[in-house]
Amino acid sequence: MATINTDIAQKIDVIIRENNSAVINLVITDTSGAAFDLTGYSLTFKVYDGMQTIISLSNTLVNEVINGITNPSDGTITLGPTGKVVISFTSLVASVNPGTYKHRLVLTKGTNVQTWMYGKFKVNAN
Repeated sequence: MATINTDIAQKIDVIIRENNSAVINLVITDTSGAAFDLTGYSLTFKVYDGMQTIISLSNTLVNEVINGITNPSDGTITLGPTGKVVISFTSLVASVNPGTYKHRLVLTKGTNVQTWMYGKFKVNAN
């Protein structure tokens, strides 16, 4: 019997410290290891506990302010062909109760929605 697996998500656990700034630098690649062209994609990184979202970051502007996901080459929300992404947690965003949650990074372009990363999200006490 053959198996077709369309699940491309990678399980990666993240640990941060409560009330501390943190940065995650990612290079998203395709199955051959080449940089994934992120041009035109929206990225959302969510930390959740059951059905409740604890942290929500994206490469969109919220009240004219960058919301946590940027292009490392120029600091803007416009992502490009390098596959490089920076996810930034300010100390305010990281003011989450210590504990273990779940996270996921979702890429969206038009009707194409793909989870690229998921796993545990642990917040250590400060």
